[in-house]
Amino acid sequence: MPLPDIIVGRNQEDISKYGLYGTGYIGKHIVGEKEDAHLTNKIMLDFLRPHVIGIFGKRGMGKSYSLGILSEELSLLPEKVMKNLSMIIVDTMGIFWSMKEPNEREIRLLNDWGIKPKNIPIKIFIPIGYSKHFIETGLPFDKIFSMKAYDLSVEDWIMSFGIDPIKPIGILLEKIINICKNKIPKFSIYDIIKEIKADKKSSKIDKNALINRFSTAERWGIFSEIEGDSIEELLEPGTISVLDISLFGSLSKGWSIRSLLIGLLARRLYDVRIKARKEEELSIISKGSADKKTPLIWMVIDEAHQFIPNKGETAASEPLLKLVKEGREPGISLVLATQRPNKLHEDVIAQTDIVIAMRLTASQDINALRTVMQTYMLEDIQQSINKLPKSNGAAIILDDNSERILSMQMRPRISWHAGKSPIAITEE
Repeated sequence: MPLPDIIVGRNQEDISKYGLYGTGYIGKHIVGEKEDAHLTNKIMLDFLRPHVIGIFGKRGMGKSYSLGILSEELSLLPEKVMKNLSMIIVDTMGIFWSMKEPNEREIRLLNDWGIKPKNIPIKIFIPIGYSKHFIETGLPFDKIFSMKAYDLSVEDWIMSFGIDPIKPIGILLEKIINICKNKIPKFSIYDIIKEIKADKKSSKIDKNALINRFSTAERWGIFSEIEGDSIEELLEPGTISVLDISLFGSLSKGWSIRSLLIGLLARRLYDVRIKARKEEELSIISKGSADKKTPLIWMVIDEAHQFIPNKGETAASEPLLKLVKEGREPGISLVLATQRPNKLHEDVIAQTDIVIAMRLTASQDINALRTVMQTYMLEDIQQSINKLPKSNGAAIILDDNSERILSMQMRPRISWHAGKSPIAITEE
Protein backbone atom coordinates (compact mmCIF):
# COMPACT_ATOMS: atom_id res chain seq x y z
CA MET A 1 0.00 0.00 0.00
CA PRO A 2 1.55 3.35 -1.04
CA LEU A 3 2.35 5.89 1.64
CA PRO A 4 -0.03 8.89 1.79
CA ASP A 5 1.26 12.13 0.29
CA ILE A 6 2.07 14.98 2.67
CA ILE A 7 0.57 18.37 1.76
CA VAL A 8 2.29 21.56 2.90
CA GLY A 9 0.88 25.07 2.66
CA ARG A 10 -2.73 23.93 2.99
CA ASN A 11 -4.92 23.97 6.08
CA GLN A 12 -7.10 21.05 7.09
CA GLU A 13 -10.28 22.64 5.73
CA ASP A 14 -8.78 22.96 2.24
CA ILE A 15 -7.29 19.45 2.43
CA SER A 16 -10.74 18.07 3.19
CA LYS A 17 -12.29 20.07 0.35
CA TYR A 18 -9.66 19.77 -2.41
CA GLY A 19 -7.44 16.84 -1.41
CA LEU A 20 -4.33 16.84 -3.65
CA TYR A 21 -5.93 18.95 -6.36
CA GLY A 22 -3.87 22.06 -7.15
CA THR A 23 -0.69 20.79 -5.45
CA GLY A 24 2.77 20.21 -6.90
CA TYR A 25 5.26 17.42 -6.19
CA ILE A 26 8.37 19.13 -4.74
CA GLY A 27 10.16 16.33 -2.88
CA LYS A 28 10.04 13.44 -0.46
CA HIS A 29 9.93 13.15 3.32
CA ILE A 30 13.23 12.13 4.93
CA VAL A 31 13.01 9.62 7.77
CA GLY A 32 16.14 8.96 9.84
CA GLU A 33 19.28 11.02 10.29
CA LYS A 34 22.38 11.68 8.17
CA GLU A 35 23.71 8.42 6.64
CA ASP A 36 20.76 6.41 7.99
CA ALA A 37 18.20 8.67 6.31
CA HIS A 38 15.84 7.30 3.66
CA LEU A 39 13.07 8.78 1.53
CA THR A 40 9.40 7.97 2.13
CA ASN A 41 6.20 9.95 1.40
CA LYS A 42 5.86 12.48 -1.42
CA ILE A 43 5.67 16.11 -0.27
CA MET A 44 3.16 18.21 -2.17
CA LEU A 45 2.99 22.03 -2.15
CA ASP A 46 -0.26 23.99 -2.30
CA PHE A 47 -0.67 26.33 -5.29
CA LEU A 48 -4.34 27.25 -4.80
CA ARG A 49 -3.78 29.87 -2.07
CA PRO A 50 -1.27 32.75 -1.93
CA HIS A 51 1.87 32.19 0.15
CA VAL A 52 5.09 33.87 1.25
CA ILE A 53 7.79 31.22 0.91
CA GLY A 54 11.39 31.60 2.06
CA ILE A 55 14.11 29.34 0.64
CA PHE A 56 17.33 29.65 2.64
CA GLY A 57 20.67 27.87 2.45
CA LYS A 58 24.34 28.51 1.90
CA ARG A 59 25.83 28.65 -1.57
CA GLY A 60 25.58 25.46 -3.62
CA MET A 61 22.90 23.80 -1.47
CA GLY A 62 20.18 24.03 -4.13
CA LYS A 63 18.25 27.30 -3.67
CA SER A 64 18.06 28.25 -7.37
CA TYR A 65 17.50 24.59 -8.23
CA SER A 66 14.53 24.57 -5.83
CA LEU A 67 13.10 27.76 -7.36
CA GLY A 68 13.11 25.89 -10.67
CA ILE A 69 11.26 22.94 -9.11
CA LEU A 70 8.46 25.20 -7.86
CA SER A 71 8.24 26.78 -11.32
CA GLU A 72 8.07 23.38 -13.00
CA GLU A 73 5.29 22.22 -10.71
CA LEU A 74 3.23 25.34 -11.33
CA SER A 75 3.49 24.69 -15.08
CA LEU A 76 2.25 21.10 -14.55
CA LEU A 77 -0.93 22.07 -12.71
CA PRO A 78 -4.30 21.22 -14.26
CA GLU A 79 -5.33 23.70 -16.96
CA LYS A 80 -8.33 24.75 -14.85
CA VAL A 81 -5.93 25.97 -12.14
CA MET A 82 -3.05 27.13 -14.34
CA LYS A 83 -5.23 29.50 -16.38
CA ASN A 84 -5.85 31.49 -13.18
CA LEU A 85 -2.16 31.80 -12.29
CA SER A 86 0.84 33.68 -13.62
CA MET A 87 4.44 33.33 -12.42
CA ILE A 88 7.18 35.93 -12.82
CA ILE A 89 10.77 34.79 -12.15
CA VAL A 90 13.22 37.62 -11.55
CA ASP A 91 16.42 36.11 -12.93
CA THR A 92 19.47 37.92 -11.51
CA MET A 93 21.96 35.24 -12.63
CA GLY A 94 20.76 34.50 -16.17
CA ILE A 95 20.15 30.79 -15.53
CA PHE A 96 16.42 30.16 -15.95
CA TRP A 97 16.46 30.28 -19.76
CA SER A 98 17.59 26.63 -19.64
CA MET A 99 14.14 25.54 -18.45
CA LYS A 100 13.23 25.51 -22.14
CA GLU A 101 15.30 22.29 -22.40
CA PRO A 102 14.54 18.87 -20.79
CA ASN A 103 16.92 17.54 -18.13
CA GLU A 104 18.39 14.66 -20.14
CA ARG A 105 21.58 14.98 -18.06
CA GLU A 106 19.97 13.34 -15.00
CA ILE A 107 17.67 10.86 -16.70
CA ARG A 108 18.72 7.93 -14.46
CA LEU A 109 18.04 9.94 -11.32
CA LEU A 110 14.68 11.05 -12.70
CA ASN A 111 13.80 7.41 -13.43
CA ASP A 112 14.57 6.53 -9.80
CA TRP A 113 12.07 9.19 -8.75
CA GLY A 114 9.46 8.03 -11.24
CA ILE A 115 9.48 11.23 -13.30
CA LYS A 116 10.58 12.08 -16.85
CA PRO A 117 12.60 14.94 -18.40
CA LYS A 118 10.47 17.74 -19.78
CA ASN A 119 10.99 21.22 -21.15
CA ILE A 120 8.97 24.02 -19.54
CA PRO A 121 7.21 26.55 -21.82
CA ILE A 122 8.54 29.77 -20.30
CA LYS A 123 8.64 33.24 -21.88
CA ILE A 124 11.92 35.10 -21.48
CA PHE A 125 11.85 38.89 -21.31
CA ILE A 126 15.08 40.86 -21.76
CA PRO A 127 15.82 44.62 -21.43
CA ILE A 128 15.62 46.49 -24.70
CA GLY A 129 19.23 47.68 -24.49
CA TYR A 130 20.58 44.10 -24.40
CA SER A 131 18.73 42.58 -27.35
CA LYS A 132 21.81 42.87 -29.62
CA HIS A 133 23.94 40.91 -27.11
CA PHE A 134 21.35 38.12 -26.87
CA ILE A 135 21.04 37.88 -30.65
CA GLU A 136 24.84 37.83 -31.20
CA THR A 137 25.46 35.18 -28.52
CA GLY A 138 22.50 33.04 -29.54
CA LEU A 139 20.89 33.14 -26.10
CA PRO A 140 17.16 32.48 -26.30
CA PHE A 141 14.57 35.15 -25.55
CA ASP A 142 10.95 35.73 -26.47
CA LYS A 143 10.16 39.35 -25.79
CA ILE A 144 11.81 42.70 -25.15
CA PHE A 145 10.68 44.89 -22.28
CA SER A 146 11.32 48.54 -21.56
CA MET A 147 10.40 51.17 -19.03
CA LYS A 148 9.11 54.70 -19.45
CA ALA A 149 10.78 57.55 -17.56
CA TYR A 150 7.39 59.00 -16.59
CA ASP A 151 6.50 55.77 -14.73
CA LEU A 152 9.19 56.44 -12.12
CA SER A 153 8.55 58.53 -9.02
CA VAL A 154 10.95 61.03 -7.49
CA GLU A 155 11.71 58.42 -4.81
CA ASP A 156 12.62 55.86 -7.48
CA TRP A 157 15.20 58.19 -9.02
CA ILE A 158 16.59 59.19 -5.60
CA MET A 159 17.08 55.54 -4.62
CA SER A 160 18.61 54.62 -7.98
CA PHE A 161 21.06 57.51 -8.02
CA GLY A 162 21.89 57.34 -4.31
CA ILE A 163 21.04 61.01 -3.85
CA ASP A 164 20.29 62.68 -0.51
CA PRO A 165 16.77 64.14 -0.96
CA ILE A 166 17.42 67.09 1.38
CA LYS A 167 20.61 68.24 -0.33
CA PRO A 168 20.48 70.76 -3.21
CA ILE A 169 20.83 68.08 -5.89
CA GLY A 170 17.94 66.09 -4.36
CA ILE A 171 15.75 69.18 -4.14
CA LEU A 172 16.59 70.01 -7.77
CA LEU A 173 15.68 66.47 -8.85
CA GLU A 174 12.26 66.67 -7.20
CA LYS A 175 11.59 70.08 -8.73
CA ILE A 176 12.51 68.95 -12.24
CA ILE A 177 10.42 65.76 -12.12
CA ASN A 178 7.39 67.75 -10.91
CA ILE A 179 7.88 70.30 -13.70
CA CYS A 180 8.03 67.51 -16.27
CA LYS A 181 4.87 65.86 -14.91
CA ASN A 182 2.97 69.15 -15.18
CA LYS A 183 4.28 70.11 -18.64
CA ILE A 184 4.66 66.76 -20.42
CA PRO A 185 2.64 63.86 -18.96
CA LYS A 186 4.64 61.26 -20.95
CA PHE A 187 8.08 62.80 -20.57
CA SER A 188 11.38 61.15 -21.52
CA ILE A 189 14.88 61.33 -20.07
CA TYR A 190 15.65 63.79 -22.86
CA ASP A 191 12.86 66.05 -21.52
CA ILE A 192 14.24 65.77 -17.99
CA ILE A 193 17.74 66.81 -19.10
CA LYS A 194 16.26 69.68 -21.13
CA GLU A 195 14.45 71.01 -18.04
CA ILE A 196 17.58 70.72 -15.89
CA LYS A 197 19.52 72.80 -18.42
CA ALA A 198 16.73 75.40 -18.48
CA ASP A 199 16.73 75.83 -14.69
CA LYS A 200 18.09 79.28 -13.75
CA LYS A 201 18.19 79.02 -9.95
CA SER A 202 20.32 75.95 -9.21
CA SER A 203 24.12 75.87 -9.20
CA LYS A 204 25.98 74.72 -12.28
CA ILE A 205 27.67 71.98 -10.23
CA ASP A 206 24.34 70.45 -9.13
CA LYS A 207 22.86 70.75 -12.62
CA ASN A 208 25.85 69.05 -14.26
CA ALA A 209 25.87 66.30 -11.61
CA LEU A 210 22.18 65.58 -12.22
CA ILE A 211 22.56 65.71 -16.01
CA ASN A 212 25.41 63.20 -15.77
CA ARG A 213 23.25 60.83 -13.73
CA PHE A 214 20.35 60.96 -16.19
CA SER A 215 22.74 60.58 -19.14
CA THR A 216 24.07 57.44 -17.46
CA ALA A 217 20.51 56.18 -16.83
CA GLU A 218 19.81 56.54 -20.55
CA ARG A 219 22.63 54.04 -21.16
CA TRP A 220 21.23 51.47 -18.72
CA GLY A 221 19.37 49.83 -21.57
CA ILE A 222 15.93 49.82 -19.97
CA PHE A 223 14.29 53.04 -21.17
CA SER A 224 12.41 53.46 -24.43
CA GLU A 225 9.49 55.72 -25.24
CA ILE A 226 8.26 53.56 -28.13
CA GLU A 227 9.62 50.00 -28.26
CA GLY A 228 9.35 47.10 -25.87
CA ASP A 229 6.55 45.38 -23.99
CA SER A 230 5.29 46.92 -20.78
CA ILE A 231 5.31 45.24 -17.39
CA GLU A 232 1.66 44.21 -17.89
CA GLU A 233 2.83 41.80 -20.64
CA LEU A 234 4.34 39.66 -17.89
CA LEU A 235 0.87 38.91 -16.52
CA GLU A 236 -0.45 36.64 -19.25
CA PRO A 237 -2.66 33.98 -17.61
CA GLY A 238 -1.23 30.47 -17.48
CA THR A 239 2.29 31.68 -18.28
CA ILE A 240 5.68 31.55 -16.56
CA SER A 241 7.64 34.69 -17.48
CA VAL A 242 11.37 35.04 -16.82
CA LEU A 243 12.59 38.61 -16.43
CA ASP A 244 16.30 38.31 -17.21
CA ILE A 245 18.14 41.19 -15.53
CA SER A 246 21.46 39.38 -15.17
CA LEU A 247 23.48 41.63 -17.50
CA PHE A 248 22.98 44.65 -15.25
CA GLY A 249 25.70 43.13 -13.07
CA SER A 250 28.31 44.58 -15.44
CA LEU A 251 27.19 48.13 -14.61
CA SER A 252 28.46 50.13 -11.62
CA LYS A 253 24.86 50.66 -10.48
CA GLY A 254 23.83 47.09 -11.34
CA TRP A 255 21.96 46.23 -8.13
CA SER A 256 20.37 49.70 -8.01
CA ILE A 257 18.97 49.22 -11.51
CA ARG A 258 17.69 45.76 -10.62
CA SER A 259 16.07 47.16 -7.47
CA LEU A 260 14.47 49.94 -9.50
CA LEU A 261 12.94 47.42 -11.90
CA ILE A 262 11.74 45.07 -9.18
CA GLY A 263 10.29 47.91 -7.12
CA LEU A 264 8.35 49.25 -10.09
CA LEU A 265 7.17 45.74 -10.97
CA ALA A 266 6.05 45.01 -7.38
CA ARG A 267 4.04 48.24 -7.22
CA ARG A 268 2.38 47.55 -10.55
CA LEU A 269 1.49 43.97 -9.58
CA TYR A 270 -0.07 45.13 -6.33
CA ASP A 271 -2.16 47.81 -8.06
CA VAL A 272 -3.33 45.39 -10.76
CA ARG A 273 -4.37 42.71 -8.29
CA ILE A 274 -6.07 45.13 -5.88
CA LYS A 275 -8.27 46.32 -8.74
CA ALA A 276 -8.88 42.75 -9.91
CA ARG A 277 -9.77 41.57 -6.40
CA LYS A 278 -12.52 44.19 -6.13
CA GLU A 279 -13.94 43.08 -9.47
CA GLU A 280 -13.83 39.43 -8.35
CA GLU A 281 -15.68 40.21 -5.12
CA LEU A 282 -18.38 42.07 -7.07
CA SER A 283 -18.67 39.05 -9.37
CA ILE A 284 -19.11 36.73 -6.37
CA ILE A 285 -21.83 38.99 -4.93
CA SER A 286 -23.75 39.29 -8.21
CA LYS A 287 -23.19 35.85 -9.79
CA GLY A 288 -21.98 33.64 -6.96
CA SER A 289 -18.57 33.00 -8.56
CA ALA A 290 -15.44 35.01 -9.33
CA ASP A 291 -14.38 35.72 -12.91
CA LYS A 292 -10.55 35.90 -12.84
CA LYS A 293 -9.69 38.15 -15.76
CA THR A 294 -6.36 38.93 -14.06
CA PRO A 295 -4.52 35.84 -12.77
CA LEU A 296 -3.25 35.33 -9.26
CA ILE A 297 0.46 36.11 -9.28
CA TRP A 298 3.53 34.21 -8.10
CA MET A 299 6.67 36.36 -7.96
CA VAL A 300 9.98 34.49 -7.57
CA ILE A 301 13.17 36.34 -6.54
CA ASP A 302 16.64 34.94 -5.91
CA GLU A 303 19.27 36.90 -3.90
CA ALA A 304 16.34 38.52 -2.08
CA HIS A 305 18.54 40.17 0.57
CA GLN A 306 19.89 42.47 -2.15
CA PHE A 307 16.42 43.96 -2.63
CA ILE A 308 14.91 43.87 0.88
CA PRO A 309 17.95 44.25 3.15
CA ASN A 310 17.73 44.25 6.93
CA LYS A 311 19.86 47.39 7.02
CA GLY A 312 19.43 50.27 4.62
CA GLU A 313 16.86 50.58 1.85
CA THR A 314 16.66 50.02 -1.89
CA ALA A 315 14.15 51.15 -4.51
CA ALA A 316 12.52 47.72 -4.11
CA SER A 317 12.31 47.67 -0.29
CA GLU A 318 9.02 49.46 0.29
CA PRO A 319 6.99 47.87 -2.56
CA LEU A 320 8.26 44.37 -1.77
CA LEU A 321 7.55 44.76 1.93
CA LYS A 322 4.02 45.80 0.98
CA LEU A 323 3.64 42.55 -0.95
CA VAL A 324 5.06 40.58 1.99
CA LYS A 325 2.62 42.13 4.47
CA GLU A 326 -0.46 42.69 2.30
CA GLY A 327 0.03 40.75 -0.94
CA ARG A 328 -1.78 37.58 0.03
CA GLU A 329 -5.11 39.38 0.36
CA PRO A 330 -5.23 40.49 -3.32
CA GLY A 331 -3.69 37.19 -4.45
CA ILE A 332 0.08 37.67 -4.77
CA SER A 333 2.52 34.96 -3.66
CA LEU A 334 6.20 35.65 -3.06
CA VAL A 335 9.02 33.09 -3.20
CA LEU A 336 12.20 34.64 -1.83
CA ALA A 337 15.54 32.84 -1.81
CA THR A 338 18.80 33.91 -0.17
CA GLN A 339 21.99 32.42 1.25
CA ARG A 340 22.01 35.12 3.95
CA PRO A 341 18.67 35.17 5.83
CA ASN A 342 20.40 37.29 8.47
CA LYS A 343 20.71 40.09 5.89
CA LEU A 344 17.07 39.81 4.82
CA HIS A 345 14.58 42.26 6.32
CA GLU A 346 13.20 40.84 9.57
CA ASP A 347 9.58 41.49 8.48
CA VAL A 348 10.04 39.12 5.54
CA ILE A 349 11.11 36.21 7.74
CA ALA A 350 8.35 36.98 10.24
CA GLN A 351 5.66 36.89 7.51
CA THR A 352 6.70 33.65 5.77
CA ASP A 353 4.16 30.86 6.11
CA ILE A 354 6.45 28.26 4.50
CA VAL A 355 10.21 28.08 5.07
CA ILE A 356 12.50 25.68 3.20
CA ALA A 357 15.85 25.79 5.02
CA MET A 358 18.87 23.96 3.65
CA ARG A 359 22.25 23.69 5.31
CA LEU A 360 23.35 26.93 7.03
CA THR A 361 26.50 27.32 9.09
CA ALA A 362 26.69 31.00 10.06
CA SER A 363 25.26 31.53 13.55
CA GLN A 364 23.69 34.87 12.49
CA ASP A 365 21.68 33.11 9.78
CA ILE A 366 20.51 30.38 12.15
CA ASN A 367 19.46 33.03 14.68
CA ALA A 368 17.47 34.84 11.98
CA LEU A 369 15.53 31.66 11.26
CA ARG A 370 14.79 31.14 14.95
CA THR A 371 12.41 34.11 14.72
CA VAL A 372 9.96 31.92 12.78
CA MET A 373 9.95 29.19 15.42
CA GLN A 374 6.48 28.34 16.64
CA THR A 375 5.17 26.40 19.62
CA TYR A 376 4.70 23.25 17.49
CA MET A 377 8.48 23.02 16.96
CA LEU A 378 9.88 20.63 19.52
CA GLU A 379 13.57 21.15 18.79
CA ASP A 380 15.92 23.90 17.71
CA ILE A 381 16.30 24.67 13.99
CA GLN A 382 20.05 24.06 14.19
CA GLN A 383 19.44 20.55 15.55
CA SER A 384 16.94 19.82 12.78
CA ILE A 385 19.34 21.00 10.07
CA ASN A 386 22.25 19.02 11.58
CA LYS A 387 20.25 15.80 11.23
CA LEU A 388 19.89 16.25 7.46
CA PRO A 389 21.96 14.07 5.09
CA LYS A 390 24.78 15.98 3.38
CA SER A 391 23.14 16.06 -0.02
CA ASN A 392 22.17 19.07 -2.12
CA GLY A 393 18.47 19.78 -1.81
CA ALA A 394 18.15 18.25 1.66
CA ALA A 395 16.16 20.68 3.78
CA ILE A 396 13.77 21.17 6.63
CA ILE A 397 10.40 22.62 5.75
CA LEU A 398 8.44 24.65 8.28
CA ASP A 399 4.76 24.85 7.43
CA ASP A 400 2.76 27.35 9.44
CA ASN A 401 -0.49 26.26 7.74
CA SER A 402 -0.42 22.67 9.00
CA GLU A 403 1.80 23.56 12.01
CA ARG A 404 4.47 20.99 11.35
CA ILE A 405 8.18 20.72 10.60
CA LEU A 406 9.50 18.06 8.24
CA SER A 407 12.81 16.90 6.84
CA MET A 408 12.71 16.63 3.07
CA GLN A 409 14.75 16.02 -0.08
CA MET A 410 13.85 18.24 -3.02
CA ARG A 411 13.09 16.17 -6.12
CA PRO A 412 15.37 16.33 -9.19
CA ARG A 413 14.60 18.89 -11.89
CA ILE A 414 12.71 17.75 -15.00
CA SER A 415 14.01 20.73 -16.99
CA TRP A 416 17.65 21.68 -17.52
CA HIS A 417 19.35 23.58 -14.70
CA ALA A 418 22.00 26.06 -15.90
CA GLY A 419 23.03 27.11 -12.39
CA LYS A 420 25.55 24.34 -11.62
CA SER A 421 29.05 25.42 -10.68
CA PRO A 422 31.44 25.10 -13.64
CA ILE A 423 34.25 22.54 -13.59
CA ALA A 424 37.76 22.83 -15.08
CA ILE A 425 37.52 19.66 -17.19
CA THR A 426 35.39 18.80 -20.18
CA GLU A 427 32.37 16.82 -19.00
CA GLU A 428 31.42 13.82 -21.15
